[in-house]
Amino acid sequence: MPLHPAEIKKKRLIFRLSSLGDVVLACSALEVAPPQGTTFETDWVVSREFAPLLEGHPRLRKVWSFDRRAGLVSWIRLCHELWREGYDEVLDLHSSLRTAVARWLWRLWNLRGSVYRQRWPRWRVISKSRFRLYGMFLLKSLWPETLRPQGSWTENFAKLAGGTGQERPRLAHLTGPFDFTVPSEPYFCVMPGSAWPGKRWPVERFVEVLQEVQSKMGLLPVILGTQKDLASVELCKHLALKKIPHFSGVGRLSLVENAKVLGASRGYLGNDTGLAHVAEAVGVPALVIFGPTVPEMGFAPWKKQSVSVGSSLGCRPCGKDGRFCYRILDRYACLRSVEAKSVSSSLNSMLKREPEVLS
Repeated sequence: MPLHPAEIKKKRLIFRLSSLGDVVLACSALEVAPPQGTTFETDWVVSREFAPLLEGHPRLRKVWSFDRRAGLVSWIRLCHELWREGYDEVLDLHSSLRTAVARWLWRLWNLRGSVYRQRWPRWRVISKSRFRLYGMFLLKSLWPETLRPQGSWTENFAKLAGGTGQERPRLAHLTGPFDFTVPSEPYFCVMPGSAWPGKRWPVERFVEVLQEVQSKMGLLPVILGTQKDLASVELCKHLALKKIPHFSGVGRLSLVENAKVLGASRGYLGNDTGLAHVAEAVGVPALVIFGPTVPEMGFAPWKKQSVSVGSSLGCRPCGKDGRFCYRILDRYACLRSVEAKSVSSSLNSMLKREPEVLS
């Protein structure tokens, strides 16, 4: 007896292993409404360290976590297990060597003619637009607008999933009551660190901004980061020496706990890193300081209340992380030329907004 159109279910698999910001932005694909008469059961393959962000997401059936240090044999085993699931559609939102190997292996296993042979799923791969991106790195403002990256990554992920591009990541399942100590007074979150030195705004500038915002608005700064985020550790030391009230979450909070703290805050201040995207996905506006990168690369904050701040130096952008800064005597001038006063003014305006409640 044929299924009623409303009962048609399709199994979809998403590959997006890393990094933190990309995983969050790729969640826009989960907000795409399925075609009329169809429902999706969606699974996601992600690196183990980011799996907690996705676990419990109401639009996911299963999260497949993978240890990127486990090696090729472990990846092949996981790919075979995934192949046995018989997915109708695969969204490769990573477009990496690993996902290319997965696709090749699935083809090989399908051609074997074994009893476990599966139908070939519709397999769609995101384009990384390397030509457009590297052209902009090389020629800067001389690179034609028509050849620059088109759209933000959150839009591109949603469109590949069949959406309009207006869908946005939502991690409402990470918000809610705390089972750990947090400030009871109104606060905003600060992340001064980055994995790349070329993307770190000077800690001294953060101190200036926090001192002014705390005195003018009475909002407590909550410093985020791990013990490996030396900028976060240093910022806490500076604030303590200057006796500026603050709360240190450095090394105390898990990734999910960071998301919960962000969700209950008034806003986020930090460099161009993944936590800025987490903040927006839990309903919080973000002020993002751009150095060697620029919003046009596709990682601009997307909430209306969010703000992008950067210098007007003509050498921007020079890459994804600042490693290729050509200024021998004045490295990372793009970050140092961003004044604390302009950041403070923008942050004060942003923090005046009413908190958003995700449902």
